[in-house]
Amino acid sequence: MHGREKERSMLQRKLKAGQNIHMPAPRRIGKTWTINRLAEDMRKEGWLIVEVDVQGMSTPDKFARRLCQKIQSQLPTKSGLQAAFNNRLDALIGGDWGTNPINAIGQVDPVAFLDALLKTLENEEGRSAIFVDEIAYFVLGFAEKNVDDAKDFFYELRNLQAEYSNVRWLFTGSIGLNFVAERFSLGGAFVDLTTFILEPFDEAEAGSFLRDPATQMGFNHQFRVSDEDLKILFKELGWLAPYYLKLVGNEVRPSGPEQDGTLTAKPEDLQAAMEKLLEPTRKSEFAVWREHIDKNLPQTDRDLARGVLDRVSAAADGETLETLQAAMAQAKPKAVRDILDILQSDGLTDLTEGRYRFRSGLIRRYWQQYEADLP
Repeated sequence: MHGREKERSMLQRKLKAGQNIHMPAPRRIGKTWTINRLAEDMRKEGWLIVEVDVQGMSTPDKFARRLCQKIQSQLPTKSGLQAAFNNRLDALIGGDWGTNPINAIGQVDPVAFLDALLKTLENEEGRSAIFVDEIAYFVLGFAEKNVDDAKDFFYELRNLQAEYSNVRWLFTGSIGLNFVAERFSLGGAFVDLTTFILEPFDEAEAGSFLRDPATQMGFNHQFRVSDEDLKILFKELGWLAPYYLKLVGNEVRPSGPEQDGTLTAKPEDLQAAMEKLLEPTRKSEFAVWREHIDKNLPQTDRDLARGVLDRVSAAADGETLETLQAAMAQAKPKAVRDILDILQSDGLTDLTEGRYRFRSGLIRRYWQQYEADLP
């Protein structure tokens, strides 16, 4: 139930139907795990699947190099694909690049290099797909360095996707690609992608995940827990991401009755586990959200986002748009709304009954205790 079987099946069906996909998912939700399992599913059906993580990249040369390395690692040593690609490089730049195609990067335009690479995959008898993880970070890093070159490259990449339609693409990211693209007027480069949003677990999936023997084996203390008591945990977590479910589960010290050799966790045991995570020594478990904002936003937006989150963290039910706009005296009203949209897209906040609040009560308490700068 918690293996993302439904999502993997839907993604596979869309790729087989010829769609290229953008799959945004907030941090710590299991997107990389999901696409890794999807790759395994499709390889079993004869697909050539190339997985590449582009976080930290900011140039097309590095993207082309990493992609080439990943494709080479998937091909047999004497593969006809490899020979065909080598021949195409010879036609582009002659035979001065040696025997490893990576050596040709720097001697040929990265778009031309990718064109040769994709044309080779296009002509392969089997089917192929390229899974690119953290695409928005690559777009952001490249555009911040040279927005004109970034526009040229990503629009050319869109053209290559259209030309070589037998090669499918799946882009994922933990920050909003749409917001990054909009900031740098790059929206048109990604307009052809089908959006598939990976959501957190629902309560049934979260319960299945926590009770799974493989999950329990990794905990300090294995435990049983009733559905009713799990609801207490789920209400406080709010956002049922595998990462935080495992964090809490690892701190549970069950004190209830024993059944079949396993103690039962009581509500107070679950509450104590969450309190343990909020001790100063555990701040690093949540610091990813501060880093997320620092990486994702320019300085002016970063300060505004922090101010908004500080105020939203003050109460469990959050704040209304009007009170937030009134409190952010130095910001334009639209800027506050734009920041709220980004924070909601990234999974940190949500909008419930007209109020913006932290999606996770546990993360809210961390922010209120360690990050908020309010009197």
